[in-house]
Amino acid sequence: MTEHTLFDRVLKLLARNHAEAFLRLAFPSRPVRLVGTVENVEIDLPAQRVDFVHQIEDDGVLKLFHLEFQTHHEPSLPERLFVYSGALTRRFGREVLTLVLYLERRRNLPPGVYETRLGDLVVNRFTYPTVGLWEHEDRIRSGELRELAPLLVAIAKERDKAVLETERTLILQEQDEKRRADLIAAAVTVASRYFERDFLWDFFREEVELMREASFIEEWIEEGIQKGIQKGIQQGLQQGLQQGLLKGRREDIMNLLMARFDLSYRQGKALEDRLKAIEDPDRLSDLVILAAQVESVEAFLDQLPPLDKTLS
Repeated sequence: MTEHTLFDRVLKLLARNHAEAFLRLAFPSRPVRLVGTVENVEIDLPAQRVDFVHQIEDDGVLKLFHLEFQTHHEPSLPERLFVYSGALTRRFGREVLTLVLYLERRRNLPPGVYETRLGDLVVNRFTYPTVGLWEHEDRIRSGELRELAPLLVAIAKERDKAVLETERTLILQEQDEKRRADLIAAAVTVASRYFERDFLWDFFREEVELMREASFIEEWIEEGIQKGIQKGIQQGLQQGLQQGLLKGRREDIMNLLMARFDLSYRQGKALEDRLKAIEDPDRLSDLVILAAQVESVEAFLDQLPPLDKTLS
């Protein structure tokens, strides 16, 4: 299991068990009631599975709350959300409220908008709220959003032992034993992106038995991915190392180019496709340096292996 998949499982757990916290983030000035979760939502595009969809009630009207997590911004995201919103509306016959939650710090949040244009004229416009979780770090630390404590290490300016101690203190305040176990296991999983495995197992040694009751740990065991919690997480990290390295370097390249140049959606998508074709981490390291030096996007593209579909 890759590191990316491990992280996805944590987000799935938090979105499923603590949807109320995300609703408070999205709509702080308007109380809405959580009705339930729509499981395994697929839309016919052909079939694609969206992240997390909950049913909410707003003044007696049932609506859908679509929650999308992003560690780093993907240029193709606005178009995908536009398509997902229309498909969910058509399938369920309800209004869809979309929120994008960014997990790691960045200087500016990407605009939550998808537009179609004729020259400079905006013909169609689909907008959605975006939230940077780091902007709510104080609310997590204070306990107001205690359910999101496992994500604190991802948004903290200083990722050190003190952050983990804060997470543990917040999580152990959870009264429900099953949810407490889930949150501890989630905290270890997220922290494994930033700390050495041996350090984490020593730090959380008193909670190891508690983690054995975590629901998504049980899922890993059922799938045959691990025999014992420590062995399973170790295997997952080892399998995810290479792909995580490649993904991180591709994201570094995209972030550099987006910061330096005004990329259109088509340019960003073309760059994503071209970078995905490169599986050599050393080559990607060289391209990170190049992205910081080139005079134009076109000059950068000249250094990439060609695809059948070229940038226009």
